[in-house]
Amino acid sequence: MPLSLTLISILLVFLGSAALWDLRQRRIPNALIMAGAIVGILLQGMVAGHGGALAAIEGLGIGLLVLMPGYLMGFTGAGDVKLMAAIGTFLGPYNVFLVALASIAVGGVIALGFAASALFSRNSPSPWPRYRLMVRTLVTTGKPIYVAPAEGEVMGRKFPYAVSIAIGTTLFLLWQSPWLAQ
Repeated sequence: MPLSLTLISILLVFLGSAALWDLRQRRIPNALIMAGAIVGILLQGMVAGHGGALAAIEGLGIGLLVLMPGYLMGFTGAGDVKLMAAIGTFLGPYNVFLVALASIAVGGVIALGFAASALFSRNSPSPWPRYRLMVRTLVTTGKPIYVAPAEGEVMGRKFPYAVSIAIGTTLFLLWQSPWLAQ
C-alpha cells in the first residue's frame, strides 16, 4: 500500500528534527521520539483504519528488534533504537526492516569515511594500527579481540547515528517513490 504524502512529509520533518538534535546534542530527546511514535500510530489509524494502527504497532516492535543487537553490543545508542521504532509506526513492519538495513549500510559508509579521514588528519591518532592488531590476532590465534580506540581517535568519538537513519530512510522513501517508478 503506497504511503500518503502527508505521512511521508511528517515522517521527514520528524527525521530531520531527530538528526539535528543528534548532531547538536549527541542524543535524541525521548519526548520527540514518543511524539513521533504517537503521531505515526494515529496517522496509520486514520489512513488505513484498525489494520493500519496494528501495522504501526508491529512496525514499532520490528524497529526496536532490528537495532537492539547493535545497542546491546554498544554500537548504537538507546535513542537510535527508539528512533527506528518510531519510524516503524510510520512505515510498518516490512518497510522498517528495509529502512533499518539501508540505515546500517549508510552508517557503514559514513564510518568508513571517518576511518579514511584519519589517514589525512594529523590531529588525531589513526585507527589503522589498532585494526591491524585485531585482525592479526584473529588470524594467528583464531580468537577475536577488541582494542579500544586511543584517546582522541576519530573512531572513538560518539557518532550521531540518527543522521544515518535519516539518510537511509530518505533513500528508501525515494526508492519507493512512484515518481521514480515511471
